[in-house]
Amino acid sequence: MDALNPTFGTTSTSAASRAAADGAVVSSDFDTFLKLLTAQIRNQDPLEPADSTEYTAQLATFSNVEQAVQTNNLLERMISRLDAQQVTAASDLVGMEVRNNGPVAHLGGSTVFHPQLHPGADRAELVVTGRDGKEIARHPFNPRAGTVAWPPAGQGATVPNGAYTIVAESWSGERALEPTPVDHYAVVEEVVLGQSGTELLLSGDMRLPMEKLQSVRRPAG
Repeated sequence: MDALNPTFGTTSTSAASRAAADGAVVSSDFDTFLKLLTAQIRNQDPLEPADSTEYTAQLATFSNVEQAVQTNNLLERMISRLDAQQVTAASDLVGMEVRNNGPVAHLGGSTVFHPQLHPGADRAELVVTGRDGKEIARHPFNPRAGTVAWPPAGQGATVPNGAYTIVAESWSGERALEPTPVDHYAVVEEVVLGQSGTELLLSGDMRLPMEKLQSVRRPAG
């Protein structure tokens, strides 16, 4: 749980730094703008002075830009705060098992999968692909069994450790059906703030976006 604190600090500090930097730029640019405007007024032809509405328009334009930057800074700070709150709320998931259909980390044993098959399927296979997208294995299973383990019992050591993507292909008679995802459970080791928001760091160094979380359960035993 303590590992979450640096994430908050980094995020908040980063947003604050950007806001401070943007504010400093706006302040510096405004000072420069005023100096240029003052010089323009001082050096104008007294017989043909510039229209005051021109100065007003310039000031209004700069003011709009300044307000937009300040608004963006405020939004960044608000988003950073909301992200930190979401990470804090999700920290209760650490140590729990979460159900998802993302890539699975093979660490030597077997993983139990929950295929989402079409109702009419009478034959099915797990299709396993590696990180490079190449198919490395097919494993037939009973479509009415509800769950299937891969690698099969006693064969875990024959499969290299790593991340694998697994889908289910099924048939109704001789007709091939659309491939479907398979769910599995993985233990949450950490909650992190990623590029796209709050993510769960799962066993085997797999990342799962919060929105792809399907269900949560306590580990057996």
